[in-house]
Amino acid sequence: MKVQFFILLTTCLISAVFGVSLKDDGRSYTLKNDYATVVIEKNSGKLTSIKIAGNNQEFLNRAYIDANGGKVGFKVSKSTVIKNTADHVEVAFYDNYNSNSSFGLDWEVRYTMLKDTKGVYFTLKHTHKPNYKATQFSEIRLVMRLKSNIFNWLQVEDDVGRIMPTAAQQKNCQIMGPKEACKITTGEVIHKYDWSIDMLKHDVHGFASQSTGLGCWYVFPSMEWKNGGAYNRDLACHQGENDSLQIMYMNGSHYGAGDTDIKQNENWEKIYGPYLIYLNKASSPQAAWKDAKAVAKAEKAKWPYSWVSMAGYVKQRGSVSGNISIKNPLTNENLPLEDAVVTLVQPENQQGIPNKQWRNYSFWTHSLRGNSIDFKINNVIPGTYVLRTWSKGVVGEFIYDKTVTVTAGQNTNVGNLTFKEKRAGPIAWEIGIPDRTAMEYRHGNEYRQWGLYYKFPQEFPNSVNFKIGQSNIAKDWNYCQVSVPGNGGKYEQRPWNIIFNMNKKPTGQAVLRVSIAASSDSALSVSLNGGKQSAEVNLQDDACVRRDGIRGFYRELEFKFNANDFKIGENKITLYHRKK
Repeated sequence: MKVQFFILLTTCLISAVFGVSLKDDGRSYTLKNDYATVVIEKNSGKLTSIKIAGNNQEFLNRAYIDANGGKVGFKVSKSTVIKNTADHVEVAFYDNYNSNSSFGLDWEVRYTMLKDTKGVYFTLKHTHKPNYKATQFSEIRLVMRLKSNIFNWLQVEDDVGRIMPTAAQQKNCQIMGPKEACKITTGEVIHKYDWSIDMLKHDVHGFASQSTGLGCWYVFPSMEWKNGGAYNRDLACHQGENDSLQIMYMNGSHYGAGDTDIKQNENWEKIYGPYLIYLNKASSPQAAWKDAKAVAKAEKAKWPYSWVSMAGYVKQRGSVSGNISIKNPLTNENLPLEDAVVTLVQPENQQGIPNKQWRNYSFWTHSLRGNSIDFKINNVIPGTYVLRTWSKGVVGEFIYDKTVTVTAGQNTNVGNLTFKEKRAGPIAWEIGIPDRTAMEYRHGNEYRQWGLYYKFPQEFPNSVNFKIGQSNIAKDWNYCQVSVPGNGGKYEQRPWNIIFNMNKKPTGQAVLRVSIAASSDSALSVSLNGGKQSAEVNLQDDACVRRDGIRGFYRELEFKFNANDFKIGENKITLYHRKK
């Protein structure tokens, strides 16, 4: 018994002392704790090996950091050890600007492992000094190519997870249109954009293994640094034969967010992260996902991280609180708010629409409901912001007409903010739900699959002829209005009709309000009862339709009609949408 007790005591002491360690063999840094071993190549800053303790299974084929789809790479000029204690190991890699650099930027990449980290934290900092050349980029990403024969379960949201095709099934696949779509040997078409993510509520994505129970996840305590913030949608995970690609686009423009465009003489810096590369092992991919979600919740509670030493990372922050209600202007009653969002962004006249903002950080809260909602946005970097809000069931986005100043260590209470929904008069009819998506329409709840837009000519051979009071939005109104191939291969528009009856003519003007959830580079116009078409409204391209999304650039349009143009009995409004 004495011997057994002594052995047990010794084991406990060794475990407690071990903590986290750093090994430098001249070629690589090895970060290791009781849970994971991570190896980083010194001359590239790339992750070269990831393993869980007690399991010899290698996670990676390879990993890299780059820009603009690989056209610009992260090129290490030096590396250094930031911290090396039993509690905290951190290494940094630098790509400093010179006259031969592709970008006018300093890059600083850090990998951090604490003694209890189940994986490793990743952080990237960009700095542009006034004497650096002008720089423009659309993408900055961290890519980990996991072994697809092991990591064969992809998951990006609670309801978006699946087993992926094997490498053999993907080999020699038939390229479809768009070019990223690929028809595999089973007949299925896989499209990498089918697993894109909306930043608004996102906190985890990655892969798990059906055979081993291993999981590899990106866990985000905050998305404050993401260009476009709560408005942004971007690519996340997909697969390519032997590789399961786990990607984080720290800056991305796949859904119209636009380029980061830094001018010469501009002093700018931004820190992306830290975020956690989380490793786990569970009884099933679903269990691994559930565990990763729980870790995301725990990491959010730690934000901003106290252990970060990178210059420019803001730990002293403030908060913004208040109450929001939106009234029906005709009754002055509060409208019921559901899944409401409150955001803090930069002024549109200075930084562009929120979808395209990249220069600063943004903050938000979501999933609010009630007739009058209290909100609080925590951990806001001190500065001046514009408050914007929207809600499911209410048409419009509402902007507070005063700027909001946030001070470190303090809460800024904006008080009771009351907005009025824009209404010209009582609603005669409505098609769909104001929720900034097209999910309630035909195919809207299955948008994450390639080729739905090609089904339109067969499913609507006579185009859309929607009868108010008779037609069903889930069957008779398509989720997107597309042009179709015509004679000679040219695309032709197919006008959509809305048919409705009136017992009497309206007085004054009638207004048709159209809420656009997403759009391609196209133009929209309308007519009433076969009359003259309205002036065309040009729509921006957010790539949402061809990249299998359901939410892009939200926009509201108004078309006005004279009362005399209506008829007693049947009337018809026609929507003309053409590809530009």
